[in-house]
Amino acid sequence: MSQPQPPLDHDQFYRELTLRNAGFISTDDQCGLREAVILIAGCGSTGGSVIELLVRSGAEHLILADNGSYELNNANRQNMVVSDVGRSKVEVFAERVRQINPYIKLELHGHGVTPDNVEAMVAQADVVVDAIDVTGRSGLEMKYLLHRVCQRQYKPVVCGYDMAAAQYIPVFDYRNPDLAVLDNQLSAEQVATLDPMQACSFLIPVECVPLEMYAELDRHLAGKDYTSQLGIAAHLFGTLATALIIDLLNGRSIREAVYVDVWELIRRRDAQAEREHQLLLEQGRQALAQWRQLPPERPDAFFLERSVKHYQAPLLTGLRSYQQFCIDRRAGIATYAIPNYQLDNNLTRQLLRFAFVHYAKVGFINPQVASSRQLHAEPLEHLAQEDVHIVLVRESDQQLLAYSTLKAPIARGKRFDDPQRPAFGVETAFGRDLYGQIAELQDLPVEQVREIGRVTKAQIGDPVLEAKAGMLLLSAYGKLLCRADSSVAAMVGDGERQVTLRNLGFFGFRPQVMPARDASIPAEHLYANRYQGREVHPFWLRLDAIDHERVAQIEGLIELEGDEFLSQLRDAKQHTPLHIGA
Repeated sequence: MSQPQPPLDHDQFYRELTLRNAGFISTDDQCGLREAVILIAGCGSTGGSVIELLVRSGAEHLILADNGSYELNNANRQNMVVSDVGRSKVEVFAERVRQINPYIKLELHGHGVTPDNVEAMVAQADVVVDAIDVTGRSGLEMKYLLHRVCQRQYKPVVCGYDMAAAQYIPVFDYRNPDLAVLDNQLSAEQVATLDPMQACSFLIPVECVPLEMYAELDRHLAGKDYTSQLGIAAHLFGTLATALIIDLLNGRSIREAVYVDVWELIRRRDAQAEREHQLLLEQGRQALAQWRQLPPERPDAFFLERSVKHYQAPLLTGLRSYQQFCIDRRAGIATYAIPNYQLDNNLTRQLLRFAFVHYAKVGFINPQVASSRQLHAEPLEHLAQEDVHIVLVRESDQQLLAYSTLKAPIARGKRFDDPQRPAFGVETAFGRDLYGQIAELQDLPVEQVREIGRVTKAQIGDPVLEAKAGMLLLSAYGKLLCRADSSVAAMVGDGERQVTLRNLGFFGFRPQVMPARDASIPAEHLYANRYQGREVHPFWLRLDAIDHERVAQIEGLIELEGDEFLSQLRDAKQHTPLHIGA
């Protein structure tokens, strides 16, 4: 459908659109609503009911996120018509609200809320509507993630739960820095282990569950594969949420939760009927309390699969403000080396997400641990302030190509052989005695030893660019560690012979590969699977042993193009010796 042509210029149109609000919505409130960015996460029953009311009230910038398409059974409560069946909800709403206000600004996310778009969406928003469908586990996971991000970014969230003819609307004003995720009503482990409907019983106060929902819960437990919903409850959310949003945007004090049961408002019961109603209600509440006490199930085995489903390597346009940390520009690739304390947290999370997805795809991640903690990326707290992010992007569009970390010194003022020094990560995995027999390391100050982080690369379908990205990342290690002001003398780490170790040797680093040994890393560690059923070798290397002639040879290959580059690269990889240490 073609874009409607506005009959007036923007300001004239807006004055006419909102004219009948005058006297009930103040000029300041109207201005606040017009300028606000509102994220609607879920555009079905509840979320869909608020979109049109917000637009008619004067909202002009919406972010719509929903991964669903209309089905005919949605018609009893959602803003659709028969011709919309099979169409994307966000696209239908975009078309509809542009017919109301042709000047409206929309951002559409047809995959819904995902681990890869939620940070950016929330960052733009002034207020968030959480209308994510939580009748399935994936929806519950995304709900929890949305609130975790909103809490971290101090954004208020309006939620909706329709039940029979009732609507329960809690408001989580995360502008209060002391407010925990979901106000501690539901933990990450509960999200991973509870039936989604059971999880909702922790989010909705028992006194707000109408009698009719207890029969619905019984039907759910008996195997009913859908949840009954009424339009009178869904559309009630639109009315109440719109009013709450206007007040939130304009700094008014509002209730922490609103509850309205239409049937309770309009229906009369005589004394006998009321006693019977209360008796049945109490029986339902007791059954609900018992259900809540059931032992949790094991974490869902498909959490990681859902987490990485729509992942694409991001465009890191924000890196353009870090030009002082660019250490190399070759072959259409820019290489950055940025200390962790200098890097914006949103960019850091994108890098950790990139690595996490790679680890998940190759089986390094313990799926139960990731699920029970609802982790879609390695937590920021796993990084030290002085860790260095090595980031490679394609210069043309800033697409992330490769990433690794150079770990910060684990201590200062201690020798490597000091039994009181903190352990390196590789020692945590393989035992503190790992390097005890390596004489070349023992007398080094521990701050002169670094641990190499694992390399992760994007699969972009360009073998030349992918290969050069890997080589330039290794080159970055050399540039950082061998520069005149570097005090680093040695590196430690672990890897598989034909991957990490072969690549280091290929570039001239001469890793001393130690015999494989059983890992001592606990099973509940996030990366325990990295060491289970795999032959992972610890290694060490002295920087004064780097083969600089070899480095120069490989650096020269980077300047070649196309098939010539690939051919000479294959030849160079034919003979890459590995050195077996003591």
